[in-house]
Amino acid sequence: MTAVKTNKKVRGDVRRDQIVQATLAIIGTRGVSSLTTSAIAGEVGMSEANLYRHIKNKHEIYVACFEYARDRIRGNMELASVFSASPVKALKRFYSLQLELMEKNRGLPRFLFSEELHVNKKLREKVLKAMYAFSTRLASFIREGQRRKMIRRDLDPKTTALMFIGMVQGLTFRWSLSGFSFSLAREGTKLWNNFAKCIVERH
Repeated sequence: MTAVKTNKKVRGDVRRDQIVQATLAIIGTRGVSSLTTSAIAGEVGMSEANLYRHIKNKHEIYVACFEYARDRIRGNMELASVFSASPVKALKRFYSLQLELMEKNRGLPRFLFSEELHVNKKLREKVLKAMYAFSTRLASFIREGQRRKMIRRDLDPKTTALMFIGMVQGLTFRWSLSGFSFSLAREGTKLWNNFAKCIVERH
């Protein structure tokens, strides 16, 4: 009995992930305004009626997309924390992983900058909560760098963490507006090098 339930849950999770991927693919090529349940069903390869067996409505789809992004950003932060011996390397690794995430999921920046996240109160609250958690963790990297005399001690950790987030957001927003016309990694390297010069402690 338990095995059957587990298998059903696994199949449901796979379908839900396929729905999220299909949604982001549509947003990446056509924008949030073009998103319909019919288009999602067609992208996944199922009937619209079957789609509603996994997702109740578009709001739930938006929440699932945000949770997909949040979980991967959280995972990137954990991967970056491997470089705990060097907080600057940890920040750089997280930065690179974030750009890789966006490059592989072009719908993400268009979704994360969409009006939907501004007008949907429940979704907006989830985003703000996640942003606070991520900025707090980034600030801890910066404090550790200051403790180890690798990052300038005259910098405010929270403000510097928000600058870091703004750097990622600004770059990906410009990349999305340009129709993904330039290399995110190459442009990102230029920005990182400039940011590093601003925060690294000079001995």
